Amino acid sequence: MIVQSGYGVLANIVSGKFARPQQGGNVTRSESTEPENTADRVTLSSAGKAFAASEGNAEKTRTAAQMHLVKAASSDPQSADKIARDMAYGSTMIGYDPASLFEKGERRLATTKQLVTDEFKENFQKEAPIIDARRRSLYEAEKAKGTDPLEILNKLIDFDNSQSSSYREATGLGYSFPRN
Repeated sequence: MIVQSGYGVLANIVSGKFARPQQGGNVTRSESTEPENTADRVTLSSAGKAFAASEGNAEKTRTAAQMHLVKAASSDPQSADKIARDMAYGSTMIGYDPASLFEKGERRLATTKQLVTDEFKENFQKEAPIIDARRRSLYEAEKAKGTDPLEILNKLIDFDNSQSSSYREATGLGYSFPRN
């Protein structure tokens, strides 16, 4: 089985009957003799079920930078309004790692250092404008309702955090960088 991120940057080949458990679950291959009935089956432990349930929440875990941004904006409504407006009307782009770009001439993601292929770039360029438009619509709807600027900022952050892992990898929005 091949497991990939949405833009095909990460690939991991899992072979045999068993794969390493992910987030408290066990992955097993069914033992059917009929090829068309062979399927992967996932059994979740209690911890895995709790994790899966938490993933369904609209509000994802925020990064340290996002928490800092909200904290800083909470004391100044005008600042919160400007930040939210800038987030809503900005265009998202792929965040490249400057070191690999300048030193090696390679285009790698700033987040994961994965090589950016033409296919990855094409898929991102299809998805990003749609997400940008949805973010603008969210902002405009909340402004029209008279929602507090800090609450709008929180909703925009949650919106970004709800996007695909591939999108967050590419943009860095809502992506938690590993600690060194």
